[in-house]
Amino acid sequence: MWEETQLEKQMKEKLSQEYNHEEAEKYCTQYCSAKNFLVDEIFPNIPSVESQLTDHTEKHIEDVMKKAYMLICDEINRFNAAELYLLCMSILFHDCGNIHGREGHEKKITDIYDEAITAKSSRAQEKRWLLSIVRAHSGLSRMGDKDTLVDVLESNSLYDKEVKLREIAGILRFADESAEGPQRTSDYILKHNFAIKEGEEEPIIKDDAIIYHKYASVTNVFIDKGNGRVGLTYHIEIPVRQISFSKLINFIYKRIVKLDAERRYCKYYTPALNKLKRTEARIFISCDGEDVIDLPPIELGDKYALTEESVEDVILSRYPNIKEDILKTQIKEKGYNYDEESI
Repeated sequence: MWEETQLEKQMKEKLSQEYNHEEAEKYCTQYCSAKNFLVDEIFPNIPSVESQLTDHTEKHIEDVMKKAYMLICDEINRFNAAELYLLCMSILFHDCGNIHGREGHEKKITDIYDEAITAKSSRAQEKRWLLSIVRAHSGLSRMGDKDTLVDVLESNSLYDKEVKLREIAGILRFADESAEGPQRTSDYILKHNFAIKEGEEEPIIKDDAIIYHKYASVTNVFIDKGNGRVGLTYHIEIPVRQISFSKLINFIYKRIVKLDAERRYCKYYTPALNKLKRTEARIFISCDGEDVIDLPPIELGDKYALTEESVEDVILSRYPNIKEDILKTQIKEKGYNYDEESI
């Protein structure tokens, strides 16, 4: 089990400050019991059901906890004990539905919650809010679009305190979007992507899933509220192996656009994110530790509206020199190979 995060410590500290000893102990015990159940029964078994996913075990949950704390640490006093408790519980449960399959996983946690939380009769309010928050982190809204946060009540009460439900849902959604990186895959498996089965070589990660693992392996995300940005850093070693350079670079561009859209969207509903004014991405392309070409930082700010924007509209029209064909030409001109197949 992961070492207690700063978010969890702040939750427990506020519970002890805002409730009497008996109530604080009850809520802490409730949280720890749920955490132990999920760590023992659910998280380690998700890979056996969804073997192609990047990591959705307790490592991912810990990372989302850390990202959520980075999002609100400078405004922690805006949140009371019940809000921090609900945020931590929502992070715990948000991906456990994958144990029943990836499709619609955000709606498959009811039975898991009921098994993890034994005192169901006194937890009806908590359960309703938690299910609502978790459902909003992914999937579609009741109207059939991606505006899921509008389905969450703006505020209500929990354990005699007002709770900002929609803002908590926004924090969870963006913390989850930001929880990407090498910890979600295995360099060894990517390098040796095969399994011996009855004398035949069979890939561990299938073709349609490997791009997500490769993307995770080259990605680092930094919530930099002090400088008002989400920092994305990508380290691409050429020649690119497992997939093509073209597929990887274009996928990176799409994910930059997606994360920035999520930043602006979640910020609309989530005052705690107001300081995040832009997304800044740096892409480094190297070979044997030496930089091959020097790329400018990609900066996406709040100057344009949230729409269904393409990579061409958002990035390539502003930074034409980073188009795939130009990068490949520059790499070849420097005497390097950009793909394994081009060796």
